[in-house]
Amino acid sequence: MHNQHLILDKTGHRQRAQDKFLQMPDTTVLPDYEFLELILMKSIPRIDVKGLAKDLINRFGSLGGVLSASPEELVAFPNIKKSTLTLFKLIREANTRLLSDKLQETPVLEHWEQVIDYCCLCLQKERIEHFMILYLDKRFRLIRREIPQTGTTDRVSIYPREILKQALILGAHAVIITHNHPSGNSDPSPADLSMTAELYKTLTAGNILFLDHLIIGENRKIYSFSEHGLLNPTPTQK
Repeated sequence: MHNQHLILDKTGHRQRAQDKFLQMPDTTVLPDYEFLELILMKSIPRIDVKGLAKDLINRFGSLGGVLSASPEELVAFPNIKKSTLTLFKLIREANTRLLSDKLQETPVLEHWEQVIDYCCLCLQKERIEHFMILYLDKRFRLIRREIPQTGTTDRVSIYPREILKQALILGAHAVIITHNHPSGNSDPSPADLSMTAELYKTLTAGNILFLDHLIIGENRKIYSFSEHGLLNPTPTQK
């Protein structure tokens, strides 16, 4: 339990910090703890939250780590209540939707790092295995994201024929699949290998390109089946 004593802001620091941020021409130079402090001001009224912001960054390593932390971890800190948890979740969802919009507008083969960012944002902090499918059009732009299955801490089941069926319904040209390993180790299990082989066979039979299967570990550790030569070669965009 964190017992830092938080005091009321009677010096106008909160207002000065907000004014400084609004006047900054380049906000990327702002340290993580100062950016987090501004966020916390929106959910924790009147109190000086600079110390709390620093403690959170020290505990979770970065702004992204704080925003992705579990509610159980966050409420151990003073004054972190439902309003802050809600705000953090809104920020995560807004970021997910912004990345989704970008993937719908531009071919994923030209912006592969955005695909990685998107998959990590969606899955990296989950405590149980989740499976996610990205359906792409002929220009390799995102049509739809689906998370059809939730598993256990070390296993998730999928149904290749259902994925093929949905791809055909959506008029998809290609598919990327991804799932997380809550253990943090992104290496594929024997079940991952056999499932991927079955899915590849099913999608190929339906004339759907299987671009990649990405396994998400901790700290952006990614295992790409395509990079390891376990899928069809990545096609050239037409």
